[in-house]
Amino acid sequence: MEAINIQSTEKKYVISIDKNAVDKDFLFDLLERLSIENLAQKVNMDDSIIDLGEDIKKEWWQNNKDRFLKSGR
Repeated sequence: MEAINIQSTEKKYVISIDKNAVDKDFLFDLLERLSIENLAQKVNMDDSIIDLGEDIKKEWWQNNKDRFLKSGR
């Protein structure tokens, strides 16, 4: 048996992983990431979300830049 085996059915991919090949914590992290990616693909976002993100970053920087930049005053 190979360490990782993938089978394709009509509606699913079936993945078998040898327990000796992959650490359980790594596998759980990978499954969590796959779940998050799946949810992210279902979200209907348009370009305005990018503008909102830029506005949030700009405001955060204006409020916090003094913590990171020491003025020579």
